[in-house]
Amino acid sequence: MPVDDVLVLPGFDEYLLGFKDRTLMLDPAHKQAVIPGGNGVFQATVVVGGRVVGTWKRTLAKTRVTLAVRPLVDLDQSRRARVEQALGRYADFLALPPRFTWAD
Repeated sequence: MPVDDVLVLPGFDEYLLGFKDRTLMLDPAHKQAVIPGGNGVFQATVVVGGRVVGTWKRTLAKTRVTLAVRPLVDLDQSRRARVEQALGRYADFLALPPRFTWAD
């Protein structure tokens, strides 16, 4: 059975940091989006089925958290809904209602 978990990970999560060769998790074509400038600063990632498929950022306000997703691959509506569900759990942790934006 294929793995299709959806995870939203922070920028310095060991999922990517823990390996020198990241090709199993990250398409080399997307390396610049995840590690811009190659300076060791990792963006927060969206992972589906073990592969990085996007990045995300948060903007905190007093009354909500805006969660901006930048897909690196095409994500259908079902997967987008699952990404928003995962990010919604993060918003719940912050005790703030989420607002989602997608950069396509």
